[in-house]
Amino acid sequence: MNKIKLLTTIGICGFILAACGTEETSVNDSNTAEVAKSESIAVEEPGLDELDQSTTDELAKIGSEDEEIDWEKINLNKRQFKEYIESLDEQEATSEETLTIVSSSMPDDTTIEIIINNPDTSEMRELTNGFFTIMMDSFSRQLYLSSDYSDGSTQPTILIKDDTGNIISEETDFIEMEETE
Repeated sequence: MNKIKLLTTIGICGFILAACGTEETSVNDSNTAEVAKSESIAVEEPGLDELDQSTTDELAKIGSEDEEIDWEKINLNKRQFKEYIESLDEQEATSEETLTIVSSSMPDDTTIEIIINNPDTSEMRELTNGFFTIMMDSFSRQLYLSSDYSDGSTQPTILIKDDTGNIISEETDFIEMEETE
């Protein structure tokens, strides 16, 4: 589980930030128990630490420019998906200048909320936030659609805020890049 979480966080943040943390962390037992208490999650569902090897292999590809993820091989149960989302904020930054995820949660079965801290005060702050938002939205949405939360047609709302409460993005479908000529 730590390997998947670490590779995922590094892959997503590494695209935007050159110095992502590599320190491993683990989901503590109380966090896992809290996730399992959700009404929509069966307590007997296996957690992230019980992923099969093919899913682990596909998730390890996150952030790799050379390998494409086969989303057909990924199917997380509700508990695994929620544990994954709630573990995104466990990656420790390697410097005070690194964009970090302050908190990540699922307030309900169709909403993912991510709060970030970007200490950059330059004109690049909005650009960095934008790229981070696109990456997090795309990956989180695709992972949601590959989980038992998905009914095959409903998209989750992915809400990304900064640590002062300002909404950076609130999307109900994949973010599409506008072409400029």
